[in-house]
Amino acid sequence: MQRRMLGVIRGLVVDPRRMRENLDLTYGALFSQRLLLAIVARGSSRDDAYRITQRLAQEALDERVHLRELLHNDPAGEGLDLEALFDFAPYIRYSDEIVGRLDALPL
Repeated sequence: MQRRMLGVIRGLVVDPRRMRENLDLTYGALFSQRLLLAIVARGSSRDDAYRITQRLAQEALDERVHLRELLHNDPAGEGLDLEALFDFAPYIRYSDEIVGRLDALPL
């Protein structure tokens, strides 16, 4: 099973453009957890932050408008660092290490 999986992984072709298209299908809703935590850190209760986040994330999906744009135009986004909130860097910070581990595995 390990050999088969390694064969799949080693033959994997990554298309960054297509990956970005797939990520954009969420209209930023994949950042909703970070949004919730930012609203809580700003002083709102978790329940209030959850309702705000749920409303905006659902609106982003329904209206096909990026969550960042909705936050920019909504009072809930006031005072939030949208650059930091919608940064992909925290999601990929260990990618080099993970790929390095895969490269180190014997075939």
